[in-house]
Amino acid sequence: MNCLYDMDYEGLKEVVERVLYIKNWFVRDDKLSNRTDSIVYSERFQILKERATEKGYRFNDIEIVTWIDTMNILYYVFEKIKDENLRDSIKILQEYCIPYSNKRADYLLVYDNKILILEFSFNKLGYDLQYETKLQQAIGYKELLSNILPKEVDIGTYTFIVEAEEDKDGCALYIDGTDYFPNHYKIGKLAKYIQKFFKKNEDFAIHALNRLSETDEEEEDDSDDEEA
Repeated sequence: MNCLYDMDYEGLKEVVERVLYIKNWFVRDDKLSNRTDSIVYSERFQILKERATEKGYRFNDIEIVTWIDTMNILYYVFEKIKDENLRDSIKILQEYCIPYSNKRADYLLVYDNKILILEFSFNKLGYDLQYETKLQQAIGYKELLSNILPKEVDIGTYTFIVEAEEDKDGCALYIDGTDYFPNHYKIGKLAKYIQKFFKKNEDFAIHALNRLSETDEEEEDDSDDEEA
């Protein structure tokens, strides 16, 4: 598959903690062009730039900063997924190139017969792709994939709005009255959504059988009442 990274949770941890060293990375409240200038000569920037070049991607330097931002956020999302078996089994495809198109999805999360298309919006941070645009992109990617994948594959979408976590001077920003960063609750909600989406049909068959048994018992009770 043509993507920037093809990894599972352990692979994500490896990239975040030991390849790019971006654990505890913060999204600064500044234009992405300024943030790009501040890291353009760093090793992590060069690693991603070389990797994208090897993949034959068309990209600009600003995109590399968004890759770092979103990878770090996703790292903390996966840490909050309570079902460890699910968390460890999800395939993470970053910057997935959709076949027969020139489109790339920020992330595909893949488990069993389900795909969750995950798009990130930076509409408060000087990036030109607003939330509505990213939402429509995700829906469009779903349409493209649904046309070429078997109908049994269940495809969902989710758009995450990234907020600044530190000011322009590098001072941490907190949610009023808490010790949490602005993306904290959103990260928790996305973790819950991922678990709900991939597990929504868990034990579906046994629940259906239970409902069938309950219906059968109710019909027997009605029959007994009629005979009485």
